[in-house]
Amino acid sequence: NSGNPVVPALLLFLAASPTFEESFRAGLTALQRNDLTAAAENLETASKLAPENGRVWVALSQAYWKRQESGKAEAAAGKAASLAPEDAAVQQSLAIYYSETGQKLKAARAQAKYASKAAQAAEARDRAGALYFEAAQPLLEKQNFADAIAVLREAHTQVPNQAQIELALGVACYGLRRFDEAADAFLRTIAIDPEIEQPYVFLGKFLDQIPSRLPDVTAKFVDYEAKHPESYTGPLLHAKALDAQSIEPETSRKLLEKALAMNDRDASAHFELGTVLDRLQKFDEAAHEFERAIALDASDPAAHYRLARDYDRLGKHDAAQAERERHAKLVKAQDAVR
Repeated sequence: NSGNPVVPALLLFLAASPTFEESFRAGLTALQRNDLTAAAENLETASKLAPENGRVWVALSQAYWKRQESGKAEAAAGKAASLAPEDAAVQQSLAIYYSETGQKLKAARAQAKYASKAAQAAEARDRAGALYFEAAQPLLEKQNFADAIAVLREAHTQVPNQAQIELALGVACYGLRRFDEAADAFLRTIAIDPEIEQPYVFLGKFLDQIPSRLPDVTAKFVDYEAKHPESYTGPLLHAKALDAQSIEPETSRKLLEKALAMNDRDASAHFELGTVLDRLQKFDEAAHEFERAIALDASDPAAHYRLARDYDRLGKHDAAQAERERHAKLVKAQDAVR
């Protein structure tokens, strides 16, 4: 009796068939040494043995991407994302894959999921915040502020307390003239990192639009001024905040003179000093400051308007009319751009 010849053949087949672990390990090893053919073959075998394993699919996405098979890579990454949304290793690998393929928003989302489970959570959150910013930056550059806000608000929720995200969100809201939201974002930026100058400067651009926030904003400006005595920005912003509230004109004047002593070429500082001098009814001195502001930046309609008013007060009516005409041309040009 020779027995059943099929049995030993099956035993040989089973002995020759790699297990999932063997195929997966061999695929990862090949991927690490950049043997992409062996990596793809072994990982494809592993994916057939365990088709619900997200780690196999994310490794396959890397192998396919390196083989320049972008369609297969994207499909494998999609499977990994759907199969293992809570697997930190998969999400970290997806963040790398999506970042390498230029899909910054997907990379940010994967990195944020990884950060929620990572041992080094702070570092991982910072990386997620940086990826969200990279996703929003092209939108900001194109002044597509609405879409940028959507990305940055998601970032604010998923990875809170990121100064770069809050600053960018403030800029986007400012671009849409959503001033209260912009102020909120800039104040959050200051709370996270009070050393960053930009949120203070942006707040100084629209103080007249946020009257209820002025006491809080003024306090932030005062703190910045005290901590940066070498910077003209502190006294300039402090003076702007006081002037926006129509209080302490003499204090504002001294602050602006201090700022201009440090930087005489800031048109906004000369303009601000002109407005303070107007309030003090020193019209000749005010006109001089508006003239200086225009010499430094002739494109600001407000400076021409204020100078025209002071020229009229000083009896220089022809000069006042010329300034009104310049003001009208600039306003018309700005309206055409809008």
